[in-house]
Amino acid sequence: MAGAPSRRPRPRRRGEITEVLRSRILSGLHVGSLAGGERLPGARALAAEFGVNERMVLAALRTLAEEGFIQLRSRSGAYVTPPRSLGERVLPDVGAWIVGMLVQARSRGLAPREIPIYLQRVLDTRRIRAACIECNADQLDLLCSELKSDFGYETRGVMTDGMERSDAVLHSDVLVTTVFHSTEVQALARRLGKPCVVVTLNPNLIKEIGERLRSGPLYYVATDTRFERKLRNMMEGLGPLSNLRVVLVGRDDLDAIPRDAPTFVMSSAREKVLERYGPTGGPGRPMHPPRLFSDESARDLLALMVRANTVALAAGLR
Repeated sequence: MAGAPSRRPRPRRRGEITEVLRSRILSGLHVGSLAGGERLPGARALAAEFGVNERMVLAALRTLAEEGFIQLRSRSGAYVTPPRSLGERVLPDVGAWIVGMLVQARSRGLAPREIPIYLQRVLDTRRIRAACIECNADQLDLLCSELKSDFGYETRGVMTDGMERSDAVLHSDVLVTTVFHSTEVQALARRLGKPCVVVTLNPNLIKEIGERLRSGPLYYVATDTRFERKLRNMMEGLGPLSNLRVVLVGRDDLDAIPRDAPTFVMSSAREKVLERYGPTGGPGRPMHPPRLFSDESARDLLALMVRANTVALAAGLR
């Protein structure tokens, strides 16, 4: 951790201290001056170096521990977490799951080596056209983004106040919305004879949001004032709404978000944030939930896709 004295101003805030320590750890691991399991200087020594009290340093170390960069050991100190390869992190669990899936496929008469071809046929024989329906641009973009990236759907965004006369709705295979508009969208789907999927959120994400709200300010970077109003209704009961901060691109100052504040950048705002901060920057401390849709919603969307592709395959075989 030690090195030549820096000419930069001493970090004074917890977020700045966290950033400096994080950078030191990553740089040290990269060049080999630090190794996994190595003990970091104590909180007292770091506090003296930065010219701050020990509590601020300890808070920064706790943040790094939560992020997985270090391990805090009672009465012993902070130790660098050994970097692990992608295979070590992923392959044991995923490998076991794949083996189980192949065994089940074999019991149903499918040879394991045929599975890749079978999956490609039931997922990619035809594209599903989805009309995503919501009342604001931020949620609308979120729906379309995950449908495209995870499921390969062709998507068109439609505002609720224009859905009755939308060509995108008329020419879609499925209508997709959230619980907030499920009644009117499901009624429209019945009139048109189309399926409707009502998407719900990943409960792990909801749990994390609640924890963040209860522990301090939580920032959302968005684009639509209608989303700002709706978000406060959505968060009711998860935590103190006084900790919920919505920053709108083009209206508010993104640089006003504290560096250590957990921040969720809506997909609709990412391009603007990228233009401003570049690929490695951004306001606050970004939250990156792996998936937004619940498993139940994913199951509905996948079932619809597999059914449509199976029908298309059968039609092609006749």
